[in-house]
Amino acid sequence: MRYDRTAAAMRLVIPAMILCIIGDYCIGIEPRGSEVYGIASAGWLTVSDLRIAVSNLTGTVGSLLYAIGAVAFARFLLERRELLQERKDRIWVNLYTAGLGMGCASFMYFHIACGGLIQHFKVLYEVTGGNVQQAEDAWMKMLLPEVLPLLLMFVGFDVLTSVAWIALIARRIIPVSKWWILASPLIMTGIGLLADLIPFPISGINSGFESMGWMLMFICGIRYVGDVSD
Repeated sequence: MRYDRTAAAMRLVIPAMILCIIGDYCIGIEPRGSEVYGIASAGWLTVSDLRIAVSNLTGTVGSLLYAIGAVAFARFLLERRELLQERKDRIWVNLYTAGLGMGCASFMYFHIACGGLIQHFKVLYEVTGGNVQQAEDAWMKMLLPEVLPLLLMFVGFDVLTSVAWIALIARRIIPVSKWWILASPLIMTGIGLLADLIPFPISGINSGFESMGWMLMFICGIRYVGDVSD
């Protein structure tokens, strides 16, 4: 395998995740203290149609670029898997690459679905003449069919990949500093939640941290590929 080509493909994930972060903040930022109606937030009413459109566009392009890098990284890891002595290590590689693969189908769906749910609530709020209860009830009916695929995809590409990444670093399957465990998307999301506690006039600071975790994870992977190719 040409490792220089692998690294070049993986580098596409950096601009991909920058685009996804832009998309995350387009729909994630809202005024602090916005009233929450069940799951929906009054802050969504401040998210313009243009912001949702930009989020959909950046998420789509970012997802396509991510897929190129993810496939390259997965192929590289599966090739390296044959050098591992312990069966547990090979299993963790399999789980991680499965998560990378699920991300190829999930990133775009997640971005568009999240923007769509915000747009649906805004439209329902207008149609009901600002009746929050009616808008929320109708919105929940629209949400229910999407809950299962959203949950399954989240568990598959985010939870699975994050847990497997932690194992790859902790078990030295990818022999880098254990500080790189922090690049796990879920851990970065947790850091973002802490950052969102800072009393800025807006909330949603955490919106882009999950995508940032993916970007950092691939930066570490690029470094690893470079070390192997030297």
